[in-house]
Amino acid sequence: MHTGRRVRVGLLDVHSSYSHGSIVTFGRLIRFYIGSSLKIIRH
Repeated sequence: MHTGRRVRVGLLDVHSSYSHGSIVTFGRLIRFYIGSSLKIIRH
């Protein structure tokens, strides 16, 4: 019983950290895309 609960918490922790990392990378991609589009518009 205890081991199952521990594994479940571990999986949740991994999932939360992974989702946070993906959100950060997604924000960077959006920022890079906006910057490149602004450069194209300026040209």
